[in-house]
Amino acid sequence: MKTETLCYRPTLDPDELARRLERLLVPGRIVDRDLEQRLARLDARFRVYAACSPHGLWAPGLAITGEMRGFAGVYLPLDEIRRAFRRLFALSLRFEPFLPASALYGSASWLDVLHQLQPLVREANPGRLLRLLLADGELRARFLFSLFLPRHYGGGFGRYPAQAAFLRSWLRANRPKGELRCLDAACGSGEGTYELALLLLETGYAPEDIAVHGTTVEPLELFAAAHGWFPHEPVRQTAFRSRIRRIFADGGAERITFHREDLTREGWNGGEGYDVILCNGLLGGPILNGREKLAGTIGRLCARLKPGGILLAADRFHGGWKQTVPAGLLREMLAGQGLELLAVDEGVAGIKRGSGNGNQGSV
Repeated sequence: MKTETLCYRPTLDPDELARRLERLLVPGRIVDRDLEQRLARLDARFRVYAACSPHGLWAPGLAITGEMRGFAGVYLPLDEIRRAFRRLFALSLRFEPFLPASALYGSASWLDVLHQLQPLVREANPGRLLRLLLADGELRARFLFSLFLPRHYGGGFGRYPAQAAFLRSWLRANRPKGELRCLDAACGSGEGTYELALLLLETGYAPEDIAVHGTTVEPLELFAAAHGWFPHEPVRQTAFRSRIRRIFADGGAERITFHREDLTREGWNGGEGYDVILCNGLLGGPILNGREKLAGTIGRLCARLKPGGILLAADRFHGGWKQTVPAGLLREMLAGQGLELLAVDEGVAGIKRGSGNGNQGSV
């Protein structure tokens, strides 16, 4: 698998999309002796599981209990299933996927994985499921996008309306000179990136006066963002493309670039900084919550701000993440990087010192 950075300019052209997709996914039927041996062992495990299970076999809509999870863990060990799927990824993806994003690595048992992959997957036997995926390139593409763009990641438009209203007001009062450079860090499937570009156009910026960059670590998520392509969710794809067509019509899409980046690692080359950085749905959540790594990521984001630039971060985390990483801690980390904190109704925000006129609303 390749490791270099993926970079896309948005397009909805089907021919260009197909060309780019072939550089990302291996098409057609895949044959691999090593994986076949693994699948034979999984088949044998599943036969024993099916013969011994006191709960019956999994079916869509099954209410999974702790006892069911424990039984599946003994007869269908998730580590062995993961190894087989990693082999599939190596054979079918031309770039290394971000494994923590998938249901395989965020689930307690194989039954929970199946639950997360609804409505696409109907086959409970992991060996048989993998054989179906090896044989059918189109099914495999839908499966991979479903696996690495899970529903619980919460993609969607209009998720942070108070943040958008604040940024619109701030830009009108603190319009930077020259080209306005913006970064949507951890952009996910791109809804926030397109909304940011549209907000700039609505605020009075001409397309040629803006540059908007969206970054994510997951290659399939990046592809979905740049092309509005969700093969596993056709209804979502139609709605997504309907929302972003105005940006293409107004010329804003030509000023957007999506590229792959792991924000938790060093990677920025110290080039031109940004006037606006958004980082929503990442800081303090399930992917990034360790304090040392969190502080390092925030430091790297702050380093990219131009003097007078603004950083905004919000989330809709549940499940106790607010207790693990409260907003007060994020504000402390921003202040520790030299940012002037701002009073906002959603999330946290700060301006880089040395701004001249960018200190309005500090707290």
